[in-house]
Amino acid sequence: MRRKRVIVAGAGLAGLGCAWELTRRGHDVVVLEASGRVGGHVKTVRDGLADGLYADAGAEHFTKPGYELFHQYLGEFKLPVLAYPHRENILELAGGRMIAESEARSAGTLRSQGYNQHEISYLTIRPDGDLLDLHFRPYIEKIKDEYQPFGVGLDSLDELSVTRLLQQSGASAAAVRSAGSDDSALQAIWRQAILRLRGVPSEPHDLFRIEGGNEKLPEAFAVRLAGCLRKNCAVTQIRHAESGVVVSARENGREKTFEADYLVCCMNAVMLRAITVTPSWPENKQFAIANMPYTVETRPIFQSRTKFWKRDGFSGNMEFGKPQLGPLWPMALEVATERGVMIGTAQAGVTASAAYHVFTRHYPGKSADIDHTMVVDWLQDRWAMACQAGDYRPGQLKRFWPATIQPVGRVYFAGAYCDNMNWGMEAATRSAHRVARAIDDA
Repeated sequence: MRRKRVIVAGAGLAGLGCAWELTRRGHDVVVLEASGRVGGHVKTVRDGLADGLYADAGAEHFTKPGYELFHQYLGEFKLPVLAYPHRENILELAGGRMIAESEARSAGTLRSQGYNQHEISYLTIRPDGDLLDLHFRPYIEKIKDEYQPFGVGLDSLDELSVTRLLQQSGASAAAVRSAGSDDSALQAIWRQAILRLRGVPSEPHDLFRIEGGNEKLPEAFAVRLAGCLRKNCAVTQIRHAESGVVVSARENGREKTFEADYLVCCMNAVMLRAITVTPSWPENKQFAIANMPYTVETRPIFQSRTKFWKRDGFSGNMEFGKPQLGPLWPMALEVATERGVMIGTAQAGVTASAAYHVFTRHYPGKSADIDHTMVVDWLQDRWAMACQAGDYRPGQLKRFWPATIQPVGRVYFAGAYCDNMNWGMEAATRSAHRVARAIDDA
């Protein structure tokens, strides 16, 4: 095997994982990270919280089954794993009041909302069931290769939206409101097929996190890569040729040049758009980078004097369904303190006071004693604002796939958007491993 020089651009989970895999295969690696921290969208917040409490403000959880490579790293680095049941026994806002999940999924409630009998029978037997899985199952079962959605008689479904195909499949108006979207029906079918092939439920409830925060994994990588990790080093230009790559970067305000045999781009596509590339990417790659859809979110964090939801007889898992506050759930329950901390999700730009207002208006208990609120607004993070890659519009799956993951000469691509299913930390580790293996084999 020839020892290769590799530049990895980005020290999120994908970049660190790829660098680790290349390093232990004997290659010379340098990791260039634009910000002053590692982890990208995997971020654990501790500042501002009392008594050792913390909150994962980025990537939330992982599953089992699923996340096989991720679990391997946790074992390798001896990182303890905790169950994270934040999708169990949820209080849901419906009809202006918070109701228990069992009531929300009862036949009477579902019927009053307009679901048909076929859907009611399915959802009452499988309260965690996915309506797409119910209505699209004949299509889902046709996909046998999780990396190939095309060529199995479903190509025309890329031209339809999820909403349109649900309507054609006999879904009720309630199901269309709940599960419909303007996105590619084929992409939605493909995602369901991938989960089926991996043995993962459509709506998994067996969730886990790393004790002490999910940032522990990128931190573990960073310790092992300390000799080749350069922070505050933002890539500004990429020049690539058949013989190798030259990368220009601004490191702590000074221009630097790095040369290597290969480059792995592990920054999100939003960052990649701003970098000058010579020669330009091929047309299909340009489209994928320029048009990759992303979600951008805010994480409201509420600290309380006690774990008040327990006193009120609730799990603490709630779904408000508002732009200012959607899901909300407890974190860091293993920390030895009377205090509590809850974290949620809201649209980008939402303030802590707006999220708290929704909570106080709709929380049905009497014991809430929240004494500190804060938000992590990812829109304000220059380098890691893009959360999870979103879904493609009808007719676009064939333009994004497989162009998104294909290398361009000696430049490879990894990250949460560079896998067949954009499931955050799993997609990051899978794409990192795929690229490291490809460069090692080259």
